[in-house]
Amino acid sequence: MNFELNYIDFHTHHPSLNGERVIQDGVDTQGRHPWEPLPSPPHKGGSKSYPPSLGGDRGRLLALGESGLDRLCDTPYDLQLQVFREEVSLSEELQKPLFLHCVRAIDDVLRIRKELNARQPWIWHGYRGNAKQLQQLLPHGFYFSFGTKFNPEALLACPLDRLLLETDDDTTTPIADLYARVAQLRGISLDALIRQMHDNFHVLFE
Repeated sequence: MNFELNYIDFHTHHPSLNGERVIQDGVDTQGRHPWEPLPSPPHKGGSKSYPPSLGGDRGRLLALGESGLDRLCDTPYDLQLQVFREEVSLSEELQKPLFLHCVRAIDDVLRIRKELNARQPWIWHGYRGNAKQLQQLLPHGFYFSFGTKFNPEALLACPLDRLLLETDDDTTTPIADLYARVAQLRGISLDALIRQMHDNFHVLFE
């Protein structure tokens, strides 16, 4: 397999393990997670500056996040809403996609996307919802990143040009194994799936 056809792991917490292209959380992406939101970024001259976690390195940054809303975590929900709005605004300012963490908060996520007139793509990381939910979300500009514990019906319902694949924090399952499972389920060749993932990468990040 040549360089152009390397596997892409669209969201992971570890460096490349087998030569695959990775989008590493905290390295290629930065954001305030609802589990551990950082203090609000300071304002200077009326313009939003980076949250402390970004360190001002715009050159390496591919996307914001993961950020979002989680009704099951201990962080006060009002604070989550405030931080998420700030992260969305920063995503729009930098014209970077946003990796979304959402647990039982779809209505609020959609409301904030509309309220802030967000135009950047939002990538639903680790999507485990069902096919009906996915089809309802598609018109709102979401991409869906599937990990090893995906819903097969949802994966089949996802258009290939909105589909991404990730290992997240799983270091035991090579991304190549996930590609092989998905290619078989979708009834397409492995090469075709890899090429589609490269196309999706270019649309989102280049």
